[in-house]
Amino acid sequence: MRRLVFLDLDDTLFQSHRKCPSDGELRPTAYLADGRAHSFMTARQCSLWQLLDDQSTLIPTTARDHDALRRVDLPFQSWRIIDYGGVILNPDGEPDSDWMARMEAQSHDSLDELNALLDRMLSFAAHERLAIHARFITDFGVHFYLVAKYRDERASDLDRLQDALVVPWAAERSQTYRLHRNGNNLAILPRWLGKEWAVRHLIAHLGRDWGELLTIGIGDSLIDGAFMAECDYAITPRGSQLFEATLSRVLI
Repeated sequence: MRRLVFLDLDDTLFQSHRKCPSDGELRPTAYLADGRAHSFMTARQCSLWQLLDDQSTLIPTTARDHDALRRVDLPFQSWRIIDYGGVILNPDGEPDSDWMARMEAQSHDSLDELNALLDRMLSFAAHERLAIHARFITDFGVHFYLVAKYRDERASDLDRLQDALVVPWAAERSQTYRLHRNGNNLAILPRWLGKEWAVRHLIAHLGRDWGELLTIGIGDSLIDGAFMAECDYAITPRGSQLFEATLSRVLI
């Protein structure tokens, strides 16, 4: 039986230096565009990676785009899910054409509404003098979702944008959009976009080719729960956002 592990990356397998423990050796794992090391693996995370890599087929399942994934120094050799599920890369590193056609059609339907929201976000930030950077996430020529980040350690600015503008906007469109806030990122995601849809698609595809599968989902964020639920087993790091919302409630 083939074992597939759908593996979130940031804050699951590695994290920024400020989130790392102060003791113990760290392995540089992900880099900024200028070549500086940005994210690191602890000894336990390295051990988890080795265990998984030795015993299964690892499929990164990440919000990272293609460029950001290439700056992760890990030898992924099989399929890859990126852009919150917007792109599925085959083992040769090429986008799955059928999935890409589906995403292009969906993106076309959301583009005008998201562009209008982006304009409102930028205008609001300028008027309120918020230290906010907001942009479309685009990969392989397809517009997927919006992301806003705070600058200069001004987290309250992102809170203000979120509460005053984005949350009311999304509440009026709860059937077609969802929000994900994690740290300094606020993502506005169309509901047609999701790691869970890509994981479901790939499990069905590989099941036809490989036969019976054992599937494991590993992630840290609340939004990861949906793709993990597509799998036979689910794993989350202790202390993660998902852990705090679930397993921590049964601790004595």
